[in-house]
Amino acid sequence: MNEKQVDVITLLAALNAGKRRILGGTLALCLLAAGVSLLLPDEYEAQVQLLPPKEQKQGFGFADLLSSLPIPSLRLGEKGTPADIFIATLKSETMRRQMVEHFQLMALYEADTMAEALETLKQQTIIGKSEEGTIMISVFDQSPQRAADMANYYVALLDDTNRRLSHESAQDRYTFISGLLDRESVKLDGFMGNLKDFQAEHNAISLEDQARAVIRAAASMQMATMELEISRKSLLASGFSSDHPEVQKLDQERLLRQQALVLLRDGSNSESSSGSLTLHLDENLFLPLREIPQVAQDYAKIEKDVLVQTALMKMLLEQKAESLIEASNTTSTVQALDRATVPEKKARPQRSLIVFVTAILGLFATSCYVLGAGYVRLLQDRWQAGYSAQEG
Repeated sequence: MNEKQVDVITLLAALNAGKRRILGGTLALCLLAAGVSLLLPDEYEAQVQLLPPKEQKQGFGFADLLSSLPIPSLRLGEKGTPADIFIATLKSETMRRQMVEHFQLMALYEADTMAEALETLKQQTIIGKSEEGTIMISVFDQSPQRAADMANYYVALLDDTNRRLSHESAQDRYTFISGLLDRESVKLDGFMGNLKDFQAEHNAISLEDQARAVIRAAASMQMATMELEISRKSLLASGFSSDHPEVQKLDQERLLRQQALVLLRDGSNSESSSGSLTLHLDENLFLPLREIPQVAQDYAKIEKDVLVQTALMKMLLEQKAESLIEASNTTSTVQALDRATVPEKKARPQRSLIVFVTAILGLFATSCYVLGAGYVRLLQDRWQAGYSAQEG
């Protein structure tokens, strides 16, 4: 226990004895750091703050219809938001290459190759999102004006890239929809031709109105036939014979009305078998009652094809107009909350911070060196003392 206390006291004594060395070494390191920091060129920081783009639901065709359904959208992870796409575009090699070419950064950075210039620009640029969600672009350069120009040019390149990609996508959509419209228009013409031929074949001008009129006429004709039958039986009950003119007249009217009912039921191609008289019409706008269910079913199928194809054509026309507007849109795609201005104060190097950190590290390093050296001397003294004791 005494030996350990002696060791601690000895080390503290060594630390006290080497305080000049510690202070001198720390001061030397601080002077070296200050000298090196003075050799570093001053750099200015220009910063741009962009509002994050809004998420837009751009549907195409049936995807636009599905977007209105209460179905949760799938998100693969947290990436892929419009703000992340903006940041990825700003960090892309294509954009950095345009920056290098526009500002002639290969000569400015004294780079031998384009890759070296791109890497230096990457180190001189900070792009990311703030805690509030805005997009931040920071550019460091020795010239305050050039730093501001480079930061603002990032915004201009981002806007140009977004509009170019949007126009290309819209033009591709416009071309695709135009070709699709041509094909679907031919289909629509075919469906409408089928509907016209069906209407002409079955005389189905307005199927619902015609069916209603036929049913009304048949009911009226049936009632009139029943009234004639009642009148005929009334005359027979009164003592008139079946050969009486009045009875024969009622028979003929009843027969004609029955033939009219057959005509309404079976159409003009049918002939009545309930008498020698047959009713013929040159024009018949009534649909046969027997054929109305089948005609209505067939008509509904053909009309459904026309309605569906018409709805599809309407949707494609809307999409075509939308893509045409998008292809010719010249509005800005980027909203700058704060554009870069010429900085008045340098951003780096922070010489006082460099000297302070160097002083802390130098004080720690020299103290460790003095303590290590004292501890080594202590071990040497003990070894020599033990060795002398053994010889004696």
